[in-house]
Formats: sequence, structure tokens, C-alpha cells
Amino acid sequence: MTEHPSGSAHGNPLGTVELLTTLRFRPASPGRHSIDCRFSYSVDDPFAVRMDLLVTTETCVTWVVGRDLLSAGTDRPSGEGDCKVWPATGPGGRPSLHLRLESPHGHATFAADLTVLRRWLEQTYALVPAGSEGALLDWAGLTESLLPPV
Repeated sequence: MTEHPSGSAHGNPLGTVELLTTLRFRPASPGRHSIDCRFSYSVDDPFAVRMDLLVTTETCVTWVVGRDLLSAGTDRPSGEGDCKVWPATGPGGRPSLHLRLESPHGHATFAADLTVLRRWLEQTYALVPAGSEGALLDWAGLTESLLPPV
């Protein structure tokens, strides 16, 4: 995938849609104000969005969040537990989306361009409409992965 620092999105015929964009730390951390993040959506996991935080060229931290949770957060505060999402007004009055990620090791809050993320989410719903996700799951494979080996 090529880098799209402006936050543009693209898809491919294999049923994935990706977005590479910059997340701003809120508040800015010492020595670091932003981080690149690749949002990925695939028909292979139709309920989830993968967020790859590109910490360094060799280090990537991955979070998997519900697509519906992320989408709901574009309109109102959403999420419980380790991922919370809400709309806000960013610098210059621009709409932004805040994401708070928490783990036993700490937490971070980021802001992203709300308009870019909404457009990207629309592409994921064009690929797999809301309510049709379950038809794409490999239920036999999922069941097998949950059962202990015999």
C-alpha cells in the first residue's frame, strides 16, 4: 500500500478497504505529537476494523475494534472498556474524532479527521452493508476454532 498522508482511502477487489491517516495525540505527548495509523476493513472479518498504529518503521501496535462502535462514535460518544470514541471539534473548528485506547499498560487518546473517517466508513458499508455481516462469516471454521482439539 502506498502512503496517503492526507488521509485518502482506497480499496481493492479482494474485499478490503484501507485508510492511512495521521492521528494526533490528545494532549500531545512530550516529543511526539502524532502517529500514522492504517485503518483496515476486510470482508474476512466483517464486524471489525483493524487499526495498525505505526510506532516506528519496525514497530506496529494493532487494535481491533467493532466497525459499528467506530461508526457510532462519529455521531455520539460510544464504547465501553478499552476503546471509547466520540466526535469533537478540532483546531480551527474542524470536526474531529477522538479515540481513547486503554490497556493494563496505559492509555492514549488520539484525534483524527472526522470527515475522512466517515468517508472511509461509508466505503466499508458499501462493501458490506450493515446487518449483512453475519452472512459472510465462516461459522463452521469459527466453531471449530473455539472447540478444544479431540
